[in-house]
Amino acid sequence: MKKTLIILIILLSWQCEEIADQGLKTDNNILLVVDGGITNELGTQEIKLSLTFDNLGQDPPPVTDALVIINDEENNYLFTHDESRPGTYTNNALVALFGKVYILYIQYNGEEYYAFATADVGTSLPPLTVEETETGEMEYIHTESIPSMTNVRAEWEVDGSAQEREGFFYTLDVVDITKTFAPEKEPFTFPKGATLHRRKYSLTPDHQNFLRSFLSEVDWRGGGFDTAPGNVLSNLSEGAVGYFYVSMVDTDSTIVE
Repeated sequence: MKKTLIILIILLSWQCEEIADQGLKTDNNILLVVDGGITNELGTQEIKLSLTFDNLGQDPPPVTDALVIINDEENNYLFTHDESRPGTYTNNALVALFGKVYILYIQYNGEEYYAFATADVGTSLPPLTVEETETGEMEYIHTESIPSMTNVRAEWEVDGSAQEREGFFYTLDVVDITKTFAPEKEPFTFPKGATLHRRKYSLTPDHQNFLRSFLSEVDWRGGGFDTAPGNVLSNLSEGAVGYFYVSMVDTDSTIVE
């Protein structure tokens, strides 16, 4: 049974407090947090690195002096640190291909970390579905049935000032009673005339399992059948948490009148 989960946020970061909270947080047990992956899109690919921490009120401590390389079984692609965004490593030459295995290699503080990932086949976005609400706003209706993660961003202007709303919608091909009783989410609404951008990421079964374990810790808890705290799954080697993914992406943009 497939289930769509909806999260509305202004900014998403897998390396936030919730993931960091899964590790042992002592001075002698600091873990590397890996957030990011690669897609089939032309442009900048990003990997974000930070460290686990104790104080949930602080920002994740960024890692700025790591060596980050992705290998596609033929070539090594070096990711360079973006000084304007501490902890973010980028590469503009790599484009992910379906069927290839990609290896993430990180060297930091005298330690080495690895992750292996491949992409599931990508599928096209379904036709856009929106409905007008009683207040005259438009509501995005997520109709995706294929396992995937869809980023939806609405952009509009009010008195010359740019406005934006962003949400992530997850369709996971897993069966879990907790998911069935996940708490309700706020509808994704925006004014008429807004431009709606959609980005749909393909998900492998392992990536789905990571998202399921992550969401059960940070989003589903508090539903009818609450989950006990546990460890978020990871495809990183020992000493690191998070997830390295490879996805095929389909995009579209529509002005909603």
